[in-house]
Amino acid sequence: MSFVLDAYAARSCPLKTVNAFTPSLVAPSIARPDPPFFRDADAIEADVVARLRAADVRVLDLRATRTASREEATRSCLAALESGADVVIGGLLPADEAAHRTGRPSLLVRGEGGYHPVQIKFHRVLERADADAPPLVVSRLAAPGTPLELPGRRFRWGTRLKAALQVAHHWRLLEAAGLAADEPWAGVIGIDQVNTEPEGMRADVAPVITWLDLAARCVPPSTRNVEVPAEEPLISTLARYDDEHAYRVRLAEAALASSGQTTLLTPIVSPECRGCVWQPHCQAQLDADDVSLRINKAPLDVHEVRTLRRLGITTVGELATADLPTLLEAYLPRVSHRTGGEERLRRAHRRAQMMDAGVELERTNDEPLDLPRHDLEIDIDIETSADDRVYLWGFWVDDTAAGAGPRYVHFSTFEPLDDTGEAALAASAWRWLQELTQGRDAAVYHYSDYEVLRIARLAGRAPDAALGAWVRELTAQRFVDLFAVVREHYLGANGLGLKVVASAVTGFAWRDEDPGGLNSQSWHADAVGHEDADVRALARVRVLEYNEDDVRATWHLRRWLRAQDGA
Repeated sequence: MSFVLDAYAARSCPLKTVNAFTPSLVAPSIARPDPPFFRDADAIEADVVARLRAADVRVLDLRATRTASREEATRSCLAALESGADVVIGGLLPADEAAHRTGRPSLLVRGEGGYHPVQIKFHRVLERADADAPPLVVSRLAAPGTPLELPGRRFRWGTRLKAALQVAHHWRLLEAAGLAADEPWAGVIGIDQVNTEPEGMRADVAPVITWLDLAARCVPPSTRNVEVPAEEPLISTLARYDDEHAYRVRLAEAALASSGQTTLLTPIVSPECRGCVWQPHCQAQLDADDVSLRINKAPLDVHEVRTLRRLGITTVGELATADLPTLLEAYLPRVSHRTGGEERLRRAHRRAQMMDAGVELERTNDEPLDLPRHDLEIDIDIETSADDRVYLWGFWVDDTAAGAGPRYVHFSTFEPLDDTGEAALAASAWRWLQELTQGRDAAVYHYSDYEVLRIARLAGRAPDAALGAWVRELTAQRFVDLFAVVREHYLGANGLGLKVVASAVTGFAWRDEDPGGLNSQSWHADAVGHEDADVRALARVRVLEYNEDDVRATWHLRRWLRAQDGA
């Protein structure tokens, strides 16, 4: 059968391959948003390309061929490689029809005897290593073909194996085309900023190419067909890639040969599902009580869920009623691919019992909650725009000493913000807070440390240095994190997010039917820039009501927490 798989197939959920090649199955027409705080991929790529262009090497940029026909793009890539260019950007390699491969690496860097593939990634790929660990091999973008030794760093094999599989795919394409270098090395460029100068010499930090020896035995075999992972020897990245790719090829062939009615794989919900257009199709195949579907806080990973299924446990109800000591005895040897397996299953088992019993929040200890009352209690919540600017400071003020009922106060702007405008808005909120709390028995409550971190970041840009120092002192002495209190004393069946906890135990309900921080960013975008004035006005109301409900929720939650200790 004639088909090809790209570099993402071997590193992605195998069900994507099954679904893509199942006859008459069409992907749902749904838009998937970028993950939260996803970095600007275009800007990162542009920075790498600019640094390469500034280098004293011959660079050919073929990114324009991304919109050309496959034949034209491939001819351009072959011509660039045959010309002996030092770096080729965005070239489409010849497809390997026999092995069912196609691919366009970010870069191709000339080495001894041919080329090495390099992929630009939009996250960190390095971590610190022990001083006696072998040095990492890297190259400056100013000299991409010149390897250097970098001590004290290593590639993040534990979390970035997928990137290594991606470049292994491109290496196999180069081999098939007779264009590969003599040694199987491939590169990854992350957002890590590295100083490659010798110790004691000053230099600007910059991204580097991290070189991976694809033949070195440094990765575990796939847990898909391994009974006891800890007993298996490490294998090379190429061997792991070959296994993963061959598995997807078999799945594609089986899917193409099927009528579309055969279940080749049972879905397992994983973090990858959030950005996948096939999610509704896969989720519809699962029991509503499926373990991977329902336990979504500290969830078990794909292999852990697969192991439970092999042991006869598929649903939350089955996990809840399982004899845990007996289950652990059979389970733990099979999930030795990661640390903490016992604690992870124990927590999942307890959550399953809570879900099965309809319990949302469970007290985990008898220690006092330590939430003393104050004459003036203020709940705070901030909202940030899609470009990470704080445009709204919301407060719920409960001044019991004054005898007045709680009230909502906010400081907001629905105009584009720069550094100066963001700092000025924050200063307005802080001056009001300073005047309100001066000389009072006051405390400020928040849920998680987000507000504290943003205040610390903005305090250094306060137009008044004394005001910045004051707000830092206030956060250190009078801010109380309710999330920390809840986390210390409770386990949540569905996590400990404010909306989950407050809704479950206090009965409080947000006015918006779909409240959420990411949603509020889209409302803010409408409030600032929509062409229809009525839409702008409605969006502003929606944002303010959402923010008010957040601070009211922490007020309700605090009252409920104190009631648990009879306070």
